[in-house]
Amino acid sequence: MEVKNPQVAVLCNNEVFELLKKTQENTKLIGGMNHSTILYEVNKYLEQRACAEQNPTKIREFLIKLKHMPINLSKKEKLMLVNDPPDSVLRLSLGIKDFYDRLSEPETEMLLFATKKFSGQSDIITKQEVVEEEEDEENN
Repeated sequence: MEVKNPQVAVLCNNEVFELLKKTQENTKLIGGMNHSTILYEVNKYLEQRACAEQNPTKIREFLIKLKHMPINLSKKEKLMLVNDPPDSVLRLSLGIKDFYDRLSEPETEMLLFATKKFSGQSDIITKQEVVEEEEDEENN
């Protein structure tokens, strides 16, 4: 794959990870020891990130879900959500510009739940579920 205009296309970590796996198989064709070391180190880093568990279908479904939400996110913000899905409101706020001005609490919960589901962390308890559990304990 060749990116002709760097402002048009941005690769997510999963795409880079897949390209590196293909490239690492052909390292003899590409050359140099330094190049092989860089490929190895980047590949090892990406194996430990969320992109190793993702696939193009899962990413596409997540982006479609984001598109249908009442939240207007930029391409860069969506890319950050794909590359490093947040598991808390704090991490979510770090990736979205003017987070507290742009998102209401229900929108925040909706986005956080979607990112947790995308990253396979849907079993993590949300704030609403904690409130409901506390109410149940008070009633008993």
